[in-house]
Amino acid sequence: MKKHYFLWMLLLVGILFLIPNAQVNAQASAITFTQSKDKVKVGKTIQFQAAADDNSPVTYSVSDEKIASITADGKLTGQKIGSVKVTAQSGDATVTKKVNVIAKKIVCLDPGHTSKMSGGTEPIGPGAKTRKAKDAIGTRGVVSKTYEYQFTLTLAKQIKPLLEKKGYKVILTRKNSKRALSCKKRAMIANKAKADIFIRIHVDAASSESARGASALYPSSSNKYNGKLSKKCKKLSKCVLNNMCDEAGTYNRGLFVRNDLTGNNWATMPVTLIEVGFMTNPTEDRLLNKKSYQKKLAKGIVAGIDEYFGYEQ
Repeated sequence: MKKHYFLWMLLLVGILFLIPNAQVNAQASAITFTQSKDKVKVGKTIQFQAAADDNSPVTYSVSDEKIASITADGKLTGQKIGSVKVTAQSGDATVTKKVNVIAKKIVCLDPGHTSKMSGGTEPIGPGAKTRKAKDAIGTRGVVSKTYEYQFTLTLAKQIKPLLEKKGYKVILTRKNSKRALSCKKRAMIANKAKADIFIRIHVDAASSESARGASALYPSSSNKYNGKLSKKCKKLSKCVLNNMCDEAGTYNRGLFVRNDLTGNNWATMPVTLIEVGFMTNPTEDRLLNKKSYQKKLAKGIVAGIDEYFGYEQ
């Protein structure tokens, strides 16, 4: 009898010993996010929180730490434009959520020229004695007969939604061609919006039909109006021009320094004037008026802006 009693006591002790271990090794059967968001701006931080149904500890991870990083307590910081999956885990139980890392920059697009002329002159820069005509009608396609102001607005309107989709705030200096807009006023629109960059969209012209290709114009370091921005302007010009030419297959004429451009000189942020091609070249004029080619130009310009800000993927 005593022997059986002793065995029963051993069995009971064993059961009591195993119960707490079972509790320690128990794993959550479900986990849910109690706090989360689906987007974050580059450089900004958002909080994630998840809870397991048995209140066991939760760990966090992301699918790509180059796009976003996350701390042990669920603080996620955007690093560059892109998408990541955030995973919360407790034991074998996991839950994931997709997060888009978006831009936080303001881009001002300036579709060159318009159908209405301002008339008169204006200073080429702040405090300048030198004056130039406020605006010009621009060139016209030798084959398409499309005016430059029509093309530049069409292209700007294709670039705008592509940038907005990535999270950029986009300002257009004009939305139609019905009113006059001087070069100075265009720059002042960008300044007032506190834009991070100013992209001026133009088309080139020449007396020879053989002239071809795209170029970018920016102020030199000796420019007395905004020469301190020259290095950034050059970088912006290079990024946009190279990406645009690569994407569209356009001949790249390179970068050119210009200190006499009123719209550039009044800008208080990095600025570039992009000549996307020659409307006086029959072949390029035809290309510029093809929607498929315009899409390539727009895509390339957006890629260049991404590269300038370090958002390329």
